[in-house]
Amino acid sequence: MASNASDQQGDQVPLTVLVEKSKNKVLFAECGKDFVDVLFSFLTLPLGTIARVVANDSNIEAMRFGCISSLYQSVENLDEQYLWNHTCKEMLLQPRNSMEAYFETMKLNI
Repeated sequence: MASNASDQQGDQVPLTVLVEKSKNKVLFAECGKDFVDVLFSFLTLPLGTIARVVANDSNIEAMRFGCISSLYQSVENLDEQYLWNHTCKEMLLQPRNSMEAYFETMKLNI
């Protein structure tokens, strides 16, 4: 029987969770460094990226991310004459993550 890539130990991210089913609560969770790296990577997402994804890619109509979505939309509607150039507007609307190169090496590429 052939094994696929996800069956190999190198592609797995172990996570152990102890749940109290009667109260539907997690009592204990244990994981490796790779899982923690993925969780912490969410904290590095630029707010502009979150606002854009929520507005454009959400399957819920008129989904908004509070005042961040309003600010993002204001920059989107801002005339470029108020900025130095088009690149400045693109940097605000499509911010890059400074840890992008590191995240490409993680086991879970999200």
